[in-house]
Amino acid sequence: MAKKKPPKLRKSESEAEFKLLIERFTDELRKRSGVVFLFRTSEQFQNFVYELVVESKRIEQKIFFNITGLRTPMSDFPRPGPAVCRCEFEDLKQGEYTLLIDRRGKQVNQFRISLKKNLKVLSAPRQGRFIEVLTDRSEWAFQGD
Repeated sequence: MAKKKPPKLRKSESEAEFKLLIERFTDELRKRSGVVFLFRTSEQFQNFVYELVVESKRIEQKIFFNITGLRTPMSDFPRPGPAVCRCEFEDLKQGEYTLLIDRRGKQVNQFRISLKKNLKVLSAPRQGRFIEVLTDRSEWAFQGD
């Protein structure tokens, strides 16, 4: 029997299937800081905010992400929203990095980013982009959020 897909509510204006926000974080309570990579689907789901499953690893100046799928939320409280995932790195030094983002083993997008004083995207694929990489939170959220 085939798996049933979660019901979808709406899609954002972007053609990309996913959005990735890169920003700095500071947790003063736990005395830690670093860079956070916040993934979300461009589609909102009607009944639950699903968990987006993303595997991550870093090798020198390359950061690898593998988007493997969706996981049912732990909460039974229904509410609409996109699937989300948060990946934190505390040990990233200022500099330039290559992001390699794999979508379920089907397609890879490569980006070049700068994690210096101002975070920015230096280069992105021109065609076949399934993810949009952003450094401004206002561009990451849904207009209705």
